[in-house]
Amino acid sequence: MSIRQRFAESFARSKTMSGPEKKANEIMGKILLKKAILPIVAMIAVIIIFAVMKLSGWYAFAINIAIAVGTFFYIKNETKKYQTFKPYVGNLIKVEKKGKNDYVAIIKQGKMPVKLQIAYGGEDLENIKKNQLVQISYNPDYKIAILVTKQ
Repeated sequence: MSIRQRFAESFARSKTMSGPEKKANEIMGKILLKKAILPIVAMIAVIIIFAVMKLSGWYAFAINIAIAVGTFFYIKNETKKYQTFKPYVGNLIKVEKKGKNDYVAIIKQGKMPVKLQIAYGGEDLENIKKNQLVQISYNPDYKIAILVTKQ
């Protein structure tokens, strides 16, 4: 499959995404961008150090390529971890704001209440009334919650 075909497929998929899918992609994109900042800073530092020390630019280029390849595989493995969402459907009992972006949501799913610690995506739950039926996709490893539907 050529790059052009993959881009066309990705572009078409982005146009047909639902609201929750767009929200999930936005949250995961921001998190992965934060993880990519350190390698970018390291690459710039390598260029500056090699320029100040007046060493061969080819060595700096080789080190930057190694950093880029390592970052690519690291980000690729991290994206797999972000794709594991568990669905929760039930009545939203309570949403508490613990910090600037940290929330705790309690959902009554069947007879047992479920407590969700939310670091990303909790602001969508603030405007929901008590005992309203919601469907939430939740990633317990990274505490990402995506509000799928509310009734």
